[in-house]
Order: sequence, then C-alpha cells, then structure tokens
Amino acid sequence: MGLSEKIRSLNCSMDNLPFDDEEYDLIWSEGAIYNIGFEKGVKDWNRYLKMGGMLVVSEITWITASRPAEIQKYWESEYPEINAASAKIDVLERNGYSPTGYFVLPEYCWLDEYYRPMQDEFQGFLSRNTNSDEARAIVESEKQEIALYKKYRKYYSYGVYIAKKVGLPAA
Repeated sequence: MGLSEKIRSLNCSMDNLPFDDEEYDLIWSEGAIYNIGFEKGVKDWNRYLKMGGMLVVSEITWITASRPAEIQKYWESEYPEINAASAKIDVLERNGYSPTGYFVLPEYCWLDEYYRPMQDEFQGFLSRNTNSDEARAIVESEKQEIALYKKYRKYYSYGVYIAKKVGLPAA
C-alpha cells in the first residue's frame, strides 16, 4: 500500500525515546506500555504527539466488576496498575487525551496468538539457556499465567484504548 516509508519501528528503552516534541501523528503500543506503566506511558508520550494525534495502546484490563480472589491477588502482584476500563479512560482524560474508542481483545488473541506460540518455544528457550534454574523458573511462571488465564479468562483481557491528544497532562 506504499506505507512502509511512513512507518518506523524502534527497539529501545521506553524510558529514553529519541523523539522530538510533537513529532508524531500516531503512537501505537501493543502489549508493551505495562513495561513503564499505563499512567506513566500515556503521560510521557503525550509530548511526542501532535495536537490531534492518536494514541493506541493495549493494556491488561479487568472486564468484570468483581473477580475471584486468586486472580485478583495474582494480577495485583504481577501488575498493580491493572484496573477496569473506566479507570484507564480516566487516566487518559487526566493526561490530555479524549478517548475515541475502546474494545476488548477476544480470547483467541491470548490463546492462539500469544500463549500457544510461547508454549511452542518453551523447549527451545530452555535449551538456549542450558536448562538453568532461572530459565526453568521463567517457563514455570509463564505456565502458571497460562493456566490462570484459561481458568479466569472471563474476568480480564487486554483492552485496546484509542484516544486523541487534545491537550497537555494536568500538572
């Protein structure tokens, strides 16, 4: 479609992005903003977007008002910023964005596009890391997360948030 010249991907620290203020029309972060935290990400990235520019991020999100203690405890330990969509939208609004869309990724995205490929690589990962204790611990942790998702998938998912920059973050 002739867009490859307009797309630039980077492999760098999210805490030290090499962008100028108001350089971009769009920032797209799929499954990665949690590395620095949702609120920090949307606040920090505001400066890189032109006024009217779009922010699209996916973020782990509770999709029910209540949930079993086991999954609540697990995710609050793994990622304390997990919250409902209404709280994430509030973060966007307080940080200079006007939400324009939100949807929840379907289960197949987790199972077929994320967990299954990860599981297919467990043995190779262990081999590349000489079956070390650390590598085995990582695999076991991922297996636990997969089992929890299969058990509790009706309570959480990735929410995809689409928002337009309308101002600067509140001071």
